[in-house]
Amino acid sequence: MNDKDKIKKVESYRWVVWTILALLYVFVTFHRMGTGVVRNELEEDFSIGAAQFANIGSMYFYAYFIMQIPSGILADKFGPKITVTIFSLLAAAGSVIFGLAPVINIAYMGRFLVGIGVSVVFICLIKIQSRWFYSKNFGLMIGFAGLAANVGAVLAQTPLVYAANRFGWRKTFVFMGFAMILFSVLTALFVKNDPRDMGLPSMDELEKRPVNSSKISTMQALKSVLSNPKTWIISFAYIGLYTGYVVLLGTFGVSFLMHTYNISKTQAANYVISAVAGSAAGGIVLGYISDLLKNRKTILIISSALTLILWIILIFTTMPLSFIYLFLFIFGFVMTAFTMCWTLGNEVNDRRFSGIATGVVNCIGFFGAAVIPVIMGRILDINKNMPDAGYKKAFLVLIILVAASFIATFFTSETGAENIYGKNKGD
Repeated sequence: MNDKDKIKKVESYRWVVWTILALLYVFVTFHRMGTGVVRNELEEDFSIGAAQFANIGSMYFYAYFIMQIPSGILADKFGPKITVTIFSLLAAAGSVIFGLAPVINIAYMGRFLVGIGVSVVFICLIKIQSRWFYSKNFGLMIGFAGLAANVGAVLAQTPLVYAANRFGWRKTFVFMGFAMILFSVLTALFVKNDPRDMGLPSMDELEKRPVNSSKISTMQALKSVLSNPKTWIISFAYIGLYTGYVVLLGTFGVSFLMHTYNISKTQAANYVISAVAGSAAGGIVLGYISDLLKNRKTILIISSALTLILWIILIFTTMPLSFIYLFLFIFGFVMTAFTMCWTLGNEVNDRRFSGIATGVVNCIGFFGAAVIPVIMGRILDINKNMPDAGYKKAFLVLIILVAASFIATFFTSETGAENIYGKNKGD
């Protein structure tokens, strides 16, 4: 095989590797968002209130939070193939346990195990993108990863409502567990960590970068990423934007719309799907534009400002139902600015440590996604006799966090759509 054929092989087989992990990422976001639309069923089956319901969702995020830095270490040290294969089986077991749970504590355990299992998938997907795709397309590929995420978010809305009505929420989650086993097998069979595993040239060679084949020191990698102030600034920008995304699409978005506009669960889920569609489009468009203009920071600032404004409008005003589809589509589009933080997290750190860099940024975001919904749930429980006031007070907590993240975006570094680690560039 000559050099030209080898390059063609890299550029074709990378889509096999990427697609398998992207389809697994669909399951990740399904589980992340899936409890929101079956809130009533969960509260009824387990005889719980809003705070305990929020805890069911947060168990996933607690596990995900705990595992983000270890996931980065695993991805960098052992590679995506073995990491995703093993942990996907854990997630599958957790989904089955959750679906069969007789009491709330077993449900917590199942959700926690799901969170542990799926925690590695996104970081491994980013790792695959850094090893199989050209640097110039990194922002766009992050957008495609976001598209996969939003497919899972769509499945966790109206399709989950129909599945839960037809088969019951329990059987639905059991089925999703068995489906994950199939993709774990596909990962073991077809995913390769690097083109070199197939005797093909690496991206370092194709992009004419120095090839560093030295073994990665875990402590060196952690120290490098954690001691980089740019990592933390990006993480603080990420926490509010991502927590808001989770709350709207996965925790309280459907129930908020049901209460505020007096509509059915199916109608509310359909409205949320318009936000998911906007998010899917936004991830790709914002990623493409930032690659094209070689500008990350300005796009992040503008999108974050619009996200904050639209949160305030959604919670503190009531709009005509005919306008909500368009409003939520636009909201979802700009809300996806958080995906820019993944790109920036990689571009301000040593490219060899892409897994750990993504893990640290995600760790901060998932801490917010675990804690804030529980606080909101407690506020809703305290104000259950005054739900209008309860929702406004609960969402105010989130809006304050989004505002803090917006401020942090001004202090992020402009990378010019390239890795600036070790370079003395102005921000």
